[in-house]
Amino acid sequence: MKTLILRYLSITFLMAIFFTSCDDIVTYDDEFTDETVSNGPPVITRISTIENQDTDTTQGSFNQMIVIHGQNLTQVKSIQFNDQSVDLEEIYAVNTKIVVSIPGTVPDEITNKIVVTTEKGNTEFPFKVAFPDLIIRGFDFDFGNAGETIVMQGENLLLYDLTPEKGEIKMNGIPVTILSTTEEAVTLKVPDGITDNATVSVSSNRIKSVLGEEPIEFTYRDRGFSITDMGPGYLTHASTKNFATDGTKEGDPTPLFPGTCFSRIKGTVNGYSTNLLIYNYPFDTPSANPLFADMRTNPGDYEIKYEILVKTDFPITAPGDRIRMVLNGTRATNTQEWIPALSGVAYHTHDKWVTIASDFAYYKTASGGSPLFETGNKFVFAYIHGAGTVAPTDLSITNLRIAKKVNIVRKQI
Repeated sequence: MKTLILRYLSITFLMAIFFTSCDDIVTYDDEFTDETVSNGPPVITRISTIENQDTDTTQGSFNQMIVIHGQNLTQVKSIQFNDQSVDLEEIYAVNTKIVVSIPGTVPDEITNKIVVTTEKGNTEFPFKVAFPDLIIRGFDFDFGNAGETIVMQGENLLLYDLTPEKGEIKMNGIPVTILSTTEEAVTLKVPDGITDNATVSVSSNRIKSVLGEEPIEFTYRDRGFSITDMGPGYLTHASTKNFATDGTKEGDPTPLFPGTCFSRIKGTVNGYSTNLLIYNYPFDTPSANPLFADMRTNPGDYEIKYEILVKTDFPITAPGDRIRMVLNGTRATNTQEWIPALSGVAYHTHDKWVTIASDFAYYKTASGGSPLFETGNKFVFAYIHGAGTVAPTDLSITNLRIAKKVNIVRKQI
């Protein structure tokens, strides 16, 4: 901020020297006005950005540099945007303008006004400080049980006061204990009485004042449409039996849901190997069902989701390892597929189930259409080991489904 103002002042000063030095004759200006003095109460006539001072603006964003234009704008005692005060050491003020940065702190009271107070009086002017969108993308684990810790993911969650002190989150009307908050994550504890397809509601006073009173709600523990049947038949089905288990084998994790089965790779995988946990599993999606019809029409509203458990003692370490899902011969591109260790950091799930999602819009025919057939769809799930050496592996997956995407974007009213 200081650097920007100094740059602005330096340019102004150099221009003054340039034009003064161009004239060897010094004349006395009877009309000289001292720009550092105000002769009456302040008046604001308009606001502009510092980059384009000839064009008016009615709003700005946090920490943005703007120019307040008017008269009698010196001898400033305070400047407020909403209820947030400006550090006066950070402004440049002359009679006809003030260069100032919009505070980066969040107001408690939204007035949509600038108030300038000088030694001669005060004035206010309509001006809206634009808040960034509140974005919620669901949870890191879709099927937490009572007492378990899960993480709500999104953007600007701290900005909108979804904190232990000020936030209010409920599941089916039951208050949730918020443990901690950052801008990208709210860690909370699942309450007693949780059920499938629970309604999650999110609120705070700041959300109401900035985004309006309309409820922010979405679904938790959405079972969606199951691609595979996780019942006992999973153990013997031709498409799943090679890696199928039911939680009773040595080292098996507890099934996600009691009495269900899942796929598990245990031991080692060969170098540059494609390990087919599910191969050509058949399922139908008749258009007469409104859910399937909507999937075809609005694929971007859906995700292919599943739960994965990678044991801590057997992390995925190869940056070339990836999960590949194929639906009727279509798949996501290489850059769209999930690569757990792409960052170079070994990946595991702390011996717990976590939820992974792949945008359903990634799966489309060569002509860009839906890959879904009325009947006889084929689904493949593969773990591809991208290194040339064998790798110790203990990886389980379960609950393959197509579910509605959680992607709430709430804008300032």
